[in-house]
Amino acid sequence: MSQRLPHEDENWFAVWEPKRILTASDSRTVVIAHPDIPVAETMALLLRLRGFSTIASASMDNLELMLGYWKPGALMIDTRMCRHNDFEFIRRCVRNGFFDGVLLIALTRIWPEEDPQELRRIGFGGLCRRPCPLWKLADMLHDQLVSN
Repeated sequence: MSQRLPHEDENWFAVWEPKRILTASDSRTVVIAHPDIPVAETMALLLRLRGFSTIASASMDNLELMLGYWKPGALMIDTRMCRHNDFEFIRRCVRNGFFDGVLLIALTRIWPEEDPQELRRIGFGGLCRRPCPLWKLADMLHDQLVSN
């Protein structure tokens, strides 16, 4: 019997680089970037019900403005929003000290399948592949942001 938690299957859920959150107030803040607003708002609502402070964005411009004011413990971003420019936004985040304590989670689709190792190489600290039960996503964030 395996001791791995159900969200540690690297093909569906993974956290490769847990982050040390600098302050307790930052640890429960999550920004969700997803091009489909109903999906983003549904995810945000679930996380709010689980005690997280959450905001959603449907565009990269809005996301960059939000990050100027919010210091999230996690940024969950649908890979479709940054794939068009070869993930330059994520690469900039990794180089920016502002994101040292931010868990960057890739939200991906089941098809076309994106290689978890490639996402990790780009700079993502974790992965959640759709379709995924939102409760697993909330548990994964709780384990990484609250339990640290």
